[in-house]
Amino acid sequence: MPDIPFKPGVAIGLGVSALIALGAPLAMAFVFRRRTGASLKYFAIGAVVFFVSQIVLRLPWQIPLAKFVQANTTADSALTYAFIAFSALTAGLFEETGRWCGYRFLIKEERSWRVAVMYGLGHGGIESILLIGINMAVLWVLYVALARGIQLPLPKDNLDAIARVVSGLTPGQTLAGGIERLFALCLQVGFSVVVLQVFVRNQLRWLAYAMAMHFVVDFLRRRGSEARRGAVC
Repeated sequence: MPDIPFKPGVAIGLGVSALIALGAPLAMAFVFRRRTGASLKYFAIGAVVFFVSQIVLRLPWQIPLAKFVQANTTADSALTYAFIAFSALTAGLFEETGRWCGYRFLIKEERSWRVAVMYGLGHGGIESILLIGINMAVLWVLYVALARGIQLPLPKDNLDAIARVVSGLTPGQTLAGGIERLFALCLQVGFSVVVLQVFVRNQLRWLAYAMAMHFVVDFLRRRGSEARRGAVC
């Protein structure tokens, strides 16, 4: 069993971040619905659009490709930078095209700012829950269990790998995950409002604007993560 010291600040940070990632999107959606009357069905549509565009169409080949690049390149190689740019580009292309399809085929009766906000909350909300919140919650459970000496039915190699991850965590790092999710939700809402302009203004160029903004934000995020960890994320 790995020897991991228990740090209350790390445990609190992981727990708070998990609660934010899992609960904030739903709480914001219900509050927004209560104040504006926007239907929760647009939240559901946003969630479905993200699930299809990312989980079904992009991540099945993106994740293996990321592992291949990470295993065969150094952190500061040209191929690593190219892959980060490619990942950011495909994220923008898949998500914003999916968002446009949602407006085009699923949202016809009302295309207003309140619909766009609820749509963006659903899009960013399911991303937060599936990709961040669940992982944070599992990591919190593993950290507390290992730090308290609880025996886990996992292979030793897996336990050692988990120990390497959690032993280096600081309270600031763990809390940053939840804060980052709040910013990400705001960005997803913003992208939804931008893509809405395609239909409000009848100008397709707004889709290109959303893709470009998504690319820049995602590239900077991935580049920052790679610089901090020295690995492709």
